[in-house]
Amino acid sequence: MLKALLYKEWIKLRWVVIAIAVLTLFSLAYSIGMINYYIEFQGALRNWMFVIGKSLLLRNIVFVKILPLITGLAFALLQFVPEMARNRMRLSYHLPISEKKLLLSSVGIGYMFLLAEIIFLFFGLWLVISLTYPAEITQKVLISTIPWFLGGSAIYFLTSFIILEPSWIYRIIYGIAAYGLIELNFHASTYDQYQLLWVFVLIVAVMPFTVLFSGHRFRRGTK
Repeated sequence: MLKALLYKEWIKLRWVVIAIAVLTLFSLAYSIGMINYYIEFQGALRNWMFVIGKSLLLRNIVFVKILPLITGLAFALLQFVPEMARNRMRLSYHLPISEKKLLLSSVGIGYMFLLAEIIFLFFGLWLVISLTYPAEITQKVLISTIPWFLGGSAIYFLTSFIILEPSWIYRIIYGIAAYGLIELNFHASTYDQYQLLWVFVLIVAVMPFTVLFSGHRFRRGTK
């Protein structure tokens, strides 16, 4: 049954997975171009001062900042909107698999593809920065980008949660709350600004279980 679910989700996501992989390569190439442009425009010494004092690299990799958000949102929409629009989710509850296992397997498979994209992007970013800057700068930048990747994870789980919610009133309320929560991951404008990174990790870690709540409400037909 899990193999069948994996194949089903892959059919939904395969083209966007390929598109996101291409977009990731473009984003990394753009970041390389921006880094080289500012080095030539400012000169090596002045660029170094901007990188150290004004966190210039975080602005050089702006596409990397939004890519996890785009990916998480796209995956959640493609996975669950067709299920709800065509009422296939209710039919899925009649499969020989428990409700909890069905829901957690679905979001687990989707997140597996998202996590693969995040890892690809993270190590690509490490390579891009380490080609020009020392390990100390590379480490600071990578740590500063972790909330961006957590934001991509959060938008995937929360969007899935909201789509499965049967009540439009609750969807709106949850959407407003989700926006405020996800936005917290993108406030940093300097290195090491997130001192309580583990809090964001814990919040994202419990988000898959919110899908169980909305999925249960949907099965009951709660309004």
